Amino acid sequence: MCDTALARAEVLASVLYSDHDHDESVKLARTLEREHGEDPWSHYVLGMALGVRYVAEGDRTDLDGGLEHLREAIRLGGTEDPDAGTFRQQLAGALGVRWSRALIEDPDTDPAELAEALDVAREGLEMTDTHSPHLPDRLTQVAELLAQGAAGPEGLTEAVELIEYALEEAHPDDPRLSRFQHSHARILSLAAARPGADPALAEAAETSALRAGHLAPAYDPAQAGIAATIRSARMFRIRSAG
Repeated sequence: MCDTALARAEVLASVLYSDHDHDESVKLARTLEREHGEDPWSHYVLGMALGVRYVAEGDRTDLDGGLEHLREAIRLGGTEDPDAGTFRQQLAGALGVRWSRALIEDPDTDPAELAEALDVAREGLEMTDTHSPHLPDRLTQVAELLAQGAAGPEGLTEAVELIEYALEEAHPDDPRLSRFQHSHARILSLAAARPGADPALAEAAETSALRAGHLAPAYDPAQAGIAATIRSARMFRIRSAG
């Protein structure tokens, strides 16, 4: 690890991963940003701290502030910063969280509102080296945004291609593998639900979801979502067989 990467990791750990509550983490991050306002990492750390507190406490001001600082990290870092791809990945994730929360409140929320998230996620993916450990995660992020309708219904075909590429690139011991596999199952299930879809898609979705369940620890909270995907895929399989 180079000196810059090590220093940044230590700063992030001291703010977010030490024994602080959310308010203290935000306070530390704000101090860092005031002292190093021209450093994109200071804005990234503050954006992350605000985002973590938003997820925990639900204050929309934190979400808006987090987005502002993640965008500032991208502006200051440009395309040459060693963490330029990470800045974009996290901004896309935060925008996705904002859309998901809006969808809970209004089921008619337009997936087109994910367009910015898709754009920055694609940028992050384009900045990612073929052999980077970040590649499967960023492929999955773009695939999930496409599956949610960020580029319209036609994006689902590309989503399937990208998530399968992510699984090909993921290391067999990657602790995120179950999550990638579950995303694959959900995306295949969406494809299987389309009128005139190949019945084999539903069977492949069920098989993929079962594999995700085997990869996840027995008491992982994600098992509930995986079980729901298995039921959904099985329903499509039975329907197509009938």
